[in-house]
Amino acid sequence: MEGSEELRETIVAMRRELDALRTEATHANILLQALDAVLSVDGDADPFVNVFTALLPVFDATHAVVLVEDGSDDGQLLCIAASPDSLIGSHWRGGRTFSKVLSGRVITTVANADWEEWPEQHVAGLTRGQPTLYIPLAVRGRRGLLMILRDLGAAGFDRSHVTLARKFSLLASHALAAKRASQTEAESHRLKHLTDQLRASQEALTYRANHDQLTGLPNRSHAQELVSEAMARKQSGEKLALAFIDLDDFKRVNDLYGHAAGDALLKGVAERIRGQLRRSDMLARISGDEFVIMLDPVQQRSDTAMVVERVRHQLQQPFTIEGVQVKTSGSMGVAFYPMHGTDYETLRRHADTAMYRAKSSTKGSIAYFNEKLGREAQERLSLEYRLRKAITGNQITCALQQKVDMHRQRVVGFEALVRWMEGPELVHPPGVFLQLASELGLLDNLTDIVLDTIIRALPEMDRQFGNAITYSFNLSPSQTSRLPFMQHLVRRIVATGRPRNFILEFTEDAIVATGPFQSRVLPLLKEADIGVSIDDFGKGYSSLAVLADVTADELKVDRSLITGIHDRPRSQVILRAIESLSTALGVSVVAEGVEALAEKEYLQRSSNIQIGQGFHFHRPQLIPDLLRHDWTFDAPQQGIPRVAGARITGAHAADSHAARAFRQA
Repeated sequence: MEGSEELRETIVAMRRELDALRTEATHANILLQALDAVLSVDGDADPFVNVFTALLPVFDATHAVVLVEDGSDDGQLLCIAASPDSLIGSHWRGGRTFSKVLSGRVITTVANADWEEWPEQHVAGLTRGQPTLYIPLAVRGRRGLLMILRDLGAAGFDRSHVTLARKFSLLASHALAAKRASQTEAESHRLKHLTDQLRASQEALTYRANHDQLTGLPNRSHAQELVSEAMARKQSGEKLALAFIDLDDFKRVNDLYGHAAGDALLKGVAERIRGQLRRSDMLARISGDEFVIMLDPVQQRSDTAMVVERVRHQLQQPFTIEGVQVKTSGSMGVAFYPMHGTDYETLRRHADTAMYRAKSSTKGSIAYFNEKLGREAQERLSLEYRLRKAITGNQITCALQQKVDMHRQRVVGFEALVRWMEGPELVHPPGVFLQLASELGLLDNLTDIVLDTIIRALPEMDRQFGNAITYSFNLSPSQTSRLPFMQHLVRRIVATGRPRNFILEFTEDAIVATGPFQSRVLPLLKEADIGVSIDDFGKGYSSLAVLADVTADELKVDRSLITGIHDRPRSQVILRAIESLSTALGVSVVAEGVEALAEKEYLQRSSNIQIGQGFHFHRPQLIPDLLRHDWTFDAPQQGIPRVAGARITGAHAADSHAARAFRQA
């Protein structure tokens, strides 16, 4: 949960920065328009006629008044320009508020009821109740101010209007000085310099708002604009292609070589791709390691295939970064306008869908969008919507599978397996949704729900099975690597007052892939007295290294070694070796995947392994159904109903591969 919150905050901050850049660029454009309006007036004509026309819509205002000091001893101000022009020539009293504005302050008010400067009676449609923005000006060598007013009852001016007003005050004052008949060369040069600076600033801000700062490529929003413009220019029968590229294993490059190397790789990737494109094509970086290519124009699919194949080949060649060769690849998905979408977002989404197909097939490959992928994408969107709804709608729960003392014929613990109850007639096992949950950043939510379910059931489970029973559940590598989440989980378990009843299961690759596990997470679990189990033991390449580094309480021997153990002498030798190691290290052993009577009998007869788990003993059950059953172990528990009246999709395969799904997540 913490990871997804950090990502959300980062995205929000980036959006704020982009919005600020776009606002700056917009302000620059507005000021240039106002400057042009001032300078387009010849001779002694009123320079504010055009300025009012340019500025009033920007501020959503209806009136504007320019006042200047008239040189009298009583400090009165004279109206020299206004909209409506009937105010021209009117006098306004000087006061504290006007003095502040004349001294250079921008002031905004929602009303002017208590201001001494305002006339007692309505003047040419103006009233004290109007929201007003006061901007200082220097007009014809005298101090002055510009009042911009909104209709009575309208909202007041916001901070962006004040920021724009400050910029306009400086620009307009210089422009008006230059318009004077006695304009000096110094004033003219200063105005030209200011105008040049403003134009350069506007160009720089526009570039920053539209381009990625690392590679110089168009960013996500600008890419959308460019592709949309290209689509709008297309005549009937004309096509373009959009290719979505995702670098494979880019995170590994950052982890192994550091973020500076990752940045260098991204710049190198951008250069190589650019070298394969035409001037009319477009390359953009739309997120960390994701790029899009617009190929325009496209005559036939084979033309596109040649280009993307060249790009794919270039990305497969090693990059030399700081003297080290770094190998990577890029998975690519391609969609065509107008066949696969007539707007940017649809086309990008379909190219993204094709890219995921390529990545899931073979990393570094290319896939083209088609109708079948479209149907699968719609199904995925539907599944994503339903899964999010399930999490917030109390449709997620867990099933428990018994861990059995095979010699004493009694239950010693349960493994919790997450379930999605989509209505009373359908229960989904983890294989249906766990990988998607990982991609969506929802695994932490599922873990919290599983823990909630167990905690709520503890009193009834104690009455049925005793309070010495343990409860274990799997954690994915992504969760194992995040210390804040692990701290959160430990706090919740400790708060039950029974941490010894809980075991956390980690796959070997999850432990090996996360250095902080040994230094930070494992001590945290040991201090809290929470059990540690190594799941799927014997399947990974690092089993012995894991045993050397991790002080585990339990080894769960992978079902690939247990299946047919009575007929497989080599598996029997490996099992005896694991058993010897565990005995020497004082670690309990659990035989997973016991599904046949002959397997159980071999374990009882030829090993000292006490605990077994598998369909031969018990198929996973939802907790209410588990509590209704009268448990005995005189005979194998085959065919026990899992959920009364419910259909469990793919239960056998999903439960067999639940840990694998977590590992992939």
